[in-house]
Formats: sequence, C-alpha cells, structure tokens
Amino acid sequence: MKKILFLTLLVLSSTAIAKLNFVTTTHAGQWKLNNQASTVNFITTKNSSKTEVQTFKKIQGKISGTQVTLSVDLNSVDTGIEIRDERLRTLFFNTAKFPVATVAIVLKKSDLAHLKPGQRKILKRDADITLLDTTQTVAVELQVIALAKNELLVVSEQPIIVDLKSFYLLKGVNALREIAKLQSINAAIPVTFSLLFSHQ
Repeated sequence: MKKILFLTLLVLSSTAIAKLNFVTTTHAGQWKLNNQASTVNFITTKNSSKTEVQTFKKIQGKISGTQVTLSVDLNSVDTGIEIRDERLRTLFFNTAKFPVATVAIVLKKSDLAHLKPGQRKILKRDADITLLDTTQTVAVELQVIALAKNELLVVSEQPIIVDLKSFYLLKGVNALREIAKLQSINAAIPVTFSLLFSHQ
C-alpha cells in the first residue's frame, strides 16, 4: 500500500513539474519586459575612426501569443554627454513630435514551444521598425534562451544594421555633424539588444 501511495505521489509530482516547465517555456500567455535588466544599444562612428556605444534607459515590451512588441523612449537616449543627448533629442530624433520608436516581430507558433530552461534557439525573423514617421522591415537574427523562474532572455545574435537613409534621417545626421564640427558620421548604425522577459 505504501509503495502504491509513493508511486502515485511520484506520478503527481512529475505531472506538476511537467506543467510548470510547459508554462515556463511555451509561447502561450504573455511575457513582460523587465526594463531594469534589459538594454538596447546603438553604435556610432564619427570622423571614420571614433566609435562609441550609446544606449536608451527606458524601454517597454511584451510577447503576447506570437506577437513581440517593443517601444523605446527616445527621450531616454544616453550617450554619457548631456549636451549630445539634447542634440540627439532635438536635431535627430525630434522627440517633441516623435518621442517613441517601435519594433514589432511576428513569431511562429513553434518558436518558443517546449523550450526548456537552459535551452536556446536561433531565430531569423523580420522586424517592422518604426522610427519617426517611417516604418521599414529589417531582417533580424535572435537568440532566445529559456531561463529558470519563468524568464526568457532574447539577445541579438548579430547586430541589426539600421540604414538612416531609409528612415530619412540624413538631414538630422548632417545637422549633428555641422553643430559638432565633425567631418563625418556613419549613416549605417549597428543596434544590439539584450531583453529579459518574465511570464505573466
């Protein structure tokens, strides 16, 4: 009798763990971005040789079903130099009119299904990036890693190259170049990210 009871409890425990893992790793439900543990960086090169990494302090996002959405507060740009941040907000991003940039990615139903903690997947998908009033579709390569405690880490497997010409931002680039008395600023901007999502 004790043996039967032990086996029953073992089966029930195994079933509960399996259900927990399914909740942790399936694409179903909603995942919310942890802003404090996430980063979106972009890399600029000026005068052909000086390269710097810039970031944004405020980002929001979620994974709902197969839809990934991300919004970046452009006013939160952080280059480490206050006057440069202000110039980016006013001359480049025009945050008074366009305060937010957005990214939308549609996943396949199988992309996150049954991804167990410690496992990872490389996904190649298209991202619709809206910057100012222009939307462009850009190919992205993501690395998705399932973590413990119902968390997903999504990182850029390769940098996303944002062509400023495609977003009609060359005028802003030239304005920055002139006011900072620079010879050149690259118009192809690599963007990298590390995004931590928690299951809700």
